[in-house]
Amino acid sequence: MTVNFKAPGQNGWVVYYHGPGITVTSWYVLNADGRYPAAMLAGARRVHVRTHPARTVALAAGAAELALAALVHPTALPAALLLAALGVTAGLVIDKRRSPRRMELWVTYRGGEVELFSSADRREFEQVRRAVIRALEVNRDPLAG
Repeated sequence: MTVNFKAPGQNGWVVYYHGPGITVTSWYVLNADGRYPAAMLAGARRVHVRTHPARTVALAAGAAELALAALVHPTALPAALLLAALGVTAGLVIDKRRSPRRMELWVTYRGGEVELFSSADRREFEQVRRAVIRALEVNRDPLAG
């Protein structure tokens, strides 16, 4: 049995997303690293990355400060708690400003993992992710199940 399958659109292909850094069509995904045929891509997944771990550093420094205060002079513990709280708050503010969550879009290509796109802009990232998912669905083998 022969299955005739043609991607939607006038010429047989559709551009799902075209923006700075990436173009997603029903036939391929083009980014700075190369051109990937959509039929050879699988398993689009999102990865969240934190670039500056200020929050973690602030929490560790605050815990160390409290431990030292408890060992050296137990009556200084309230002042140490206040200082630790200020340090953690500063770390959270710095982390929020300097380290927006960067999202990466990874796919499987020829048996290996490839990063197709990354962005700190959630809206742009989701547009690209949906475009890649549409390209993968259009190129899915209908007989594969």
